[in-house]
Amino acid sequence: MSLHDTTEIAKKAGIVIALLFGIFIVVTIFLKAGAFIHAILFPPKIAAANEAYGKIPQITFPKSSVTNEFTYSVNTVNGSLPQDFPDRLIVYPMVVNQPNLLDLKNAEQNISSLNFLDQSGNPLPAIPLGGPLYEWKETIAGQSGFLRTLDYNTVTQNFTMNSNYLSQLSVLQAQYIQTFTSPTDAINPVQSFLTDLNAAASDIDYSLTQTPTTSESYTTTPQLYSVSNGQLTQTTALASAQVVRVDLYQKALSYSITASVDQDLTHSQSFNMQLPIVYPNPPYSTMNFLVASGQDGADVVTANFNHQTINAQPSQTATYPVKSAQQAFDDLKKGKAYIASYNGTGNQILINNVFLAYFIGDAQQQYLMPVIVFQGQDGFFAYVSAVMDNALQ
Repeated sequence: MSLHDTTEIAKKAGIVIALLFGIFIVVTIFLKAGAFIHAILFPPKIAAANEAYGKIPQITFPKSSVTNEFTYSVNTVNGSLPQDFPDRLIVYPMVVNQPNLLDLKNAEQNISSLNFLDQSGNPLPAIPLGGPLYEWKETIAGQSGFLRTLDYNTVTQNFTMNSNYLSQLSVLQAQYIQTFTSPTDAINPVQSFLTDLNAAASDIDYSLTQTPTTSESYTTTPQLYSVSNGQLTQTTALASAQVVRVDLYQKALSYSITASVDQDLTHSQSFNMQLPIVYPNPPYSTMNFLVASGQDGADVVTANFNHQTINAQPSQTATYPVKSAQQAFDDLKKGKAYIASYNGTGNQILINNVFLAYFIGDAQQQYLMPVIVFQGQDGFFAYVSAVMDNALQ
């Protein structure tokens, strides 16, 4: 083959290669343009919430003590309801303890630190109250100077303790309460009390009691009381205080979740959630204590400890569809909400804050479920179950 022939063949090959490359570029552009146009006309949808536990029970709210028939209007900073709620949230299983033959023995060991003793200095026997409930009752004052009664659930390890503190001279004199520099000093004897009783749950966030939230105000710092005619009267001055109430709160749940906004499955984004735990009677908790002066220091004189443990790291992540703020507000107006608290007298409620939270009540729950909280004037709080009705039993 001559040099001329070789050159001609190379030119033709170059032309063919250039044509093929051009066709490849045109086809690629066409496919990408087609995909772009298709995405605009038929945007992809994200998967719906997985509802991993199937249909779940509705939240069992307690009976509300508020009987007013309210009308509502939105009075938030921007004059509207939130538009940025995710279309789903995680539902967590609760840790439900099972009865064990060692439950009573373990309870007796825990309670031994509180020195419930008879006249001979021997540990008081447990009085069966039925099922897992037992009672320890003092007939003579112990080291604290109080007559105490403790009711204890040996399975859940929840308990209540009462005493005759209102009639005790040490309480009225308030010797040790008056050494407090701040109401938050009452947190220390509560922590010690729970530690001694082996009840210091790891998910309690003491900072929520020391420095409560200001915008939502669903928590409170320790509150001060004086004793008058055998009754507690709230006071704001530490100098006149004889009793301090301490409420404890569980940590907020933090996680990231991919979801759509307002149930629009065609546009998804990542949400960084930090949802608090709310209780039946805000700003109070199901874990509350009264601290007063005893014989040798500030002591816990009454206790109500109703704690439920959340399985925050389950084997599978269960997501459930939740209502928009508008849907929840419609439920509120229809009377489909739990009115948690209200200190006013009027029937017109101005909703000034709306946020997502999780609810824990007094009754044992199978799941930790979200609520949409509506906050108004005069301590108004209302909870609407957030999970869509069609995902509930």
